[in-house]
Order: sequence, then structure tokens, then C-alpha cells
Amino acid sequence: MEVLVVLAVIGVFVSMSVPSFRRSMEQSRADIAGANLRAVWSAQRIYWLEHRCYTTDLSALESSGLLDSAIISGTPQYAYAVPSADSSAFTATATRRGSTRWSGQFSIDEHGAVSGVLQAPGEPSIVPGFQ
Repeated sequence: MEVLVVLAVIGVFVSMSVPSFRRSMEQSRADIAGANLRAVWSAQRIYWLEHRCYTTDLSALESSGLLDSAIISGTPQYAYAVPSADSSAFTATATRRGSTRWSGQFSIDEHGAVSGVLQAPGEPSIVPGFQ
């Protein structure tokens, strides 16, 4: 009987901690996406110094040795792109994919400002932990 009570108490504790664990995992994924956007930002800045314009082609940044190929191929959680760029401005995005619960997009501009949120029903929004 004592073992059943202990198992029931452990079950209650586990059921209470699972939502917190899932949110923590999603926050860590968001932080990684933010770090990858910072890497794209740095690569774009160096590319601009060499060419006096920004690029929409992430593979051009990789072939110049400015960006890791793992960012270009994306991750199971995020797809990275540079939808707009010209000689004076660019925007890079990390779009959440592979989740039935969380959705959203982060972006970074030529000034290094990260914006965007992830949302899920019944959950507070998630933003990258560093700004």
C-alpha cells in the first residue's frame, strides 16, 4: 500500500512538471533560433563590407565562408531565410516548423534588432531570451 501511495505522489509530480518542461524546451529552441539569426546578421554585415550590398541568398554567405551550412539547411524546428535585402537593409527570418502546437516567426534586421514571437493556445508567448 505504501508503494502505491509513493507511486501516486510521483505520478502527480511528473504530471505537474511536464508542461513546464515542454515550455522550457521550446524556449531553448527559440534561443537557438535567435542565436542563428545573430550569426546570419554577422555574416550579412561582413558580406556588406566586401560587396557593399546585402544578399538574399544564404548559400552565398556559406560559400564565402561566413555562415555555417547547418543554418542554411535549417533545423527540424526552424527554417531560415532572407526574404528581403538591398544595398542598405535586410531582414532575415526564422520560421517555426514541425510543431502542431507552437507557431510563429522571429526576424532580425540590419541593425541587429530581433523581433517576433512564438504562440500556442493557452500559453504565454515565447521570445528569444536575449535582446
